[in-house]
Amino acid sequence: MSELTTWLVLLGVVLIAASAHVLLKVGMDQVGVIGSEQLRDPRDVITSVITTPVLLLAVPLYGASFIGWAVVLSRFELSLAYPALAVTYVLIPLIAWLVLSEPVSRQHWAGIVVVTIGTAMIVRAGSQYA
Repeated sequence: MSELTTWLVLLGVVLIAASAHVLLKVGMDQVGVIGSEQLRDPRDVITSVITTPVLLLAVPLYGASFIGWAVVLSRFELSLAYPALAVTYVLIPLIAWLVLSEPVSRQHWAGIVVVTIGTAMIVRAGSQYA
């Protein structure tokens, strides 16, 4: 597997993980709020979770991202690969804003820019040694 292929697998991991997180949010919005009252009888919560199709779709995506992550870790040092996962901090708010109509403040966008610049710096510096 070439280094480019490994970077593509890492990008795939990020995209799949972000998708899984968004599906988890959509599914949990369908399940509803879980608080101490709902947890008094966890069977109802478990039943709701395992019978919500969107949540069931998220599970194999998490599994796929785990397998892809294992492949990446077999090829890259953790100190390089892990910071690249910060791209999810960019994708998830963007998807939440575009698809779920969640509000994203200017300060949040500024933080996303900082994360993007920092991630690019780490990946660039680390890839010189890979």
